[in-house]
Amino acid sequence: MTRLLPSALMLLAPLALAACTGGEKADNAAAPNATNETANAAAPANAAAPVPETDFARYVGHYPFDKVGGGSWHDDPAVIAAVTAAVGDKDVRKWVLEGDGPSTPIAMVDGRVASWACEAHNCGSHQWVTLVDPRSGAAEICYFDDEADADKARWFSAGKEEARAAPCPQVGE
Repeated sequence: MTRLLPSALMLLAPLALAACTGGEKADNAAAPNATNETANAAAPANAAAPVPETDFARYVGHYPFDKVGGGSWHDDPAVIAAVTAAVGDKDVRKWVLEGDGPSTPIAMVDGRVASWACEAHNCGSHQWVTLVDPRSGAAEICYFDDEADADKARWFSAGKEEARAAPCPQVGE
């Protein structure tokens, strides 16, 4: 697997963490989406659904909840299909697609479209990254919840899961 560039992450981490420092809920939080909930409930745990064609890169520079061409990253059927194909755990899918915490702008990292987000007021302990290959639509998801395991993050790809060192890499502008 391609690893995110450590130097890029070090430059981007302060921006990502700045979203988590306030006492109030971040203004850039996305509202849960009922459409996503329906898609998640109907999807088998590890089904590899075909990914609809889309231009994932059009979201670069926008937050996951920003409307781009009439829809957001979380509303895009291709993003939903890519996450569903990658992640077999329905609870993780729900956080990745419907989490309403702080996020950074979507960025290109190592040739993949990357979206980072976390749970409001709990960013260091509960965060996730979605990496999508814009050519194939294949997604790789890093999901970290220190209540489950403070030393390991869960990585999902093509319906399979593996543990790697925690936390998830942070991305953004």
